[in-house]
Amino acid sequence: MGLSPVDPDPAASVIVLRPGQERFEILMVHRHSRGFFGSLVVFPGGGVDPIDRSDLAATLVDGVSDDHGYRSAALRELAEETGLLVTTGGVRESPDLRGDELFEYVSGADIVLAGESLVLVSRWVTPEFAPRRFDTRFYLLAAEEPPSVRLDAEELVDYAWVTPEAALDRYEIGEWPMFSPTLAHLHWLSRRSSISDAVASARGADGRTLNEPTRADDGALIAIHLPLESTQ
Repeated sequence: MGLSPVDPDPAASVIVLRPGQERFEILMVHRHSRGFFGSLVVFPGGGVDPIDRSDLAATLVDGVSDDHGYRSAALRELAEETGLLVTTGGVRESPDLRGDELFEYVSGADIVLAGESLVLVSRWVTPEFAPRRFDTRFYLLAAEEPPSVRLDAEELVDYAWVTPEAALDRYEIGEWPMFSPTLAHLHWLSRRSSISDAVASARGADGRTLNEPTRADDGALIAIHLPLESTQ
């Protein structure tokens, strides 16, 4: 008799896009060797904490939706890991604060975090057979002129602004270890002609972006899907 699958932990990740010489660039971060995602190159993000579902977060993050806690977590983790604070007035430098202290700073500075600026790309749920599972929502963020990145040295060892193609090349030569959700989004982004095309394609998915990989009879993972090609 098999074990029952564990409940997935809620998490959120942000794919930050800025204009570049070749269409656009993506912010990638390299995690420390310790931890569940040790040594991987990923998009900034992390788990949904109680603060993200608190009454305080509800007053500090604009927009009301069924994924408000995920959007709060996405913005908080981005600020903590990279120093990019996404407000309704634009992306600005964040103080080196975490969790409750960060939200208390935002409240005291009369800032509203721009939850509505995040565009849902996909939702990934770790397969039932995994020993630890995540229910992760990936969001796009278009940042016209983001400030300099301030890296969280406790969790990250490096960062880079790169094109999707450059990131995939580094994976192919073994320089950047990645896992399937990161690779899937990079391949999807490599087919986008611009930031506006990426945003339009994500919006066009209209929520039909749940990916919960399962195993085929031969042990391979069944294919997943990302938003359809934009018609714009």
